[in-house]
Amino acid sequence: MVFENDAFVVVAPYAARTPFETWIMPRRHAASFGDLDPSKEKPAFAEALQLTLKGLSEGLNDPPFNYYIHSAPLKAEVSDLYHWHLELIPKLSTAAGFELGTGIWINVVKPEDSAAFLRERIAKGVAQPA
Repeated sequence: MVFENDAFVVVAPYAARTPFETWIMPRRHAASFGDLDPSKEKPAFAEALQLTLKGLSEGLNDPPFNYYIHSAPLKAEVSDLYHWHLELIPKLSTAAGFELGTGIWINVVKPEDSAAFLRERIAKGVAQPA
């Protein structure tokens, strides 16, 4: 666990594909990103995203990022089965022969180390919402 507020949790996932891969997940079950409550969940999501990005950016020398919002397809019958989330992937390494040839990712940072790194930055005030 990296960070939590009333509506979201930020985690360093087990078996992350890349160093410092981080997920932001809602506490309330929802299949779609579009199901966010505008008055309560959007500000909490913004806080979680801002703190996470600032912690990663300032702690890792401002790397570029990819992010993916995993959300259920429109009109899909998966609302009870799927839980949307956002994945942040700092671009710290490049896939090479092993990864490209096997589809197996090498990650040299344990998730507990990644989580501790980010928690420390948030706790020290390096990453505070604007």
